Amino acid sequence: RKLGRSASRANVRKGNPAKVDFFDDKNPKKIFTGPRHSTVITDDGSLYTFGSGNWGVLGHGDETSVNHKEPKKVEFFANRGIKVIDSKAGRYHTLVLTEDNEVYTWGYGGKEGYFSWMVAQEVGALGHGDKKPFFIPRKVKFFDDIESKVVQIAAGMYHCAALTEDGQLYTWGRGNFGVLGIGDNSYSLEPLLNEDVEYLK
Repeated sequence: RKLGRSASRANVRKGNPAKVDFFDDKNPKKIFTGPRHSTVITDDGSLYTFGSGNWGVLGHGDETSVNHKEPKKVEFFANRGIKVIDSKAGRYHTLVLTEDNEVYTWGYGGKEGYFSWMVAQEVGALGHGDKKPFFIPRKVKFFDDIESKVVQIAAGMYHCAALTEDGQLYTWGRGNFGVLGIGDNSYSLEPLLNEDVEYLK
């Protein structure tokens, strides 16, 4: 359950809207709901996550199937004074953009090590160039080496996209059905520049 509140069973069954009291003393600015978990950004740049903790997508440092029924702050950013301005939730990963235009991801990286048993999903969408899982946020260092800053992010079920200030589009992750926009169904473990879609504004 990813309601972010201790809702009564009656309300859950009926689908009634219900206030998330956790944020009474905070000021949420952005909310994103993924397939199994949700993210909330408050006005001070803090990031909160809740829902299914499978694959380490909540960013609290563990891989657990226990549901977080209430929002919990992702301390990685708070402890480093990093302000989050946008976030997205995929099926096996979480994607974040910071105030300094840095991109962070965490969750499932691919069938390797801890997740070598997984059958259905060959690769993740973390963009770090390998299949390693990360249960706390990790910066996508690829973007340190390009001249233009990332200003917008997006996440699908199994892939991610980033748009730079000069309109260049980068995609990475699972490429089934051509979702990466590179002309085939191949996957990429790190961001790829889509040279066929240039200078989006």
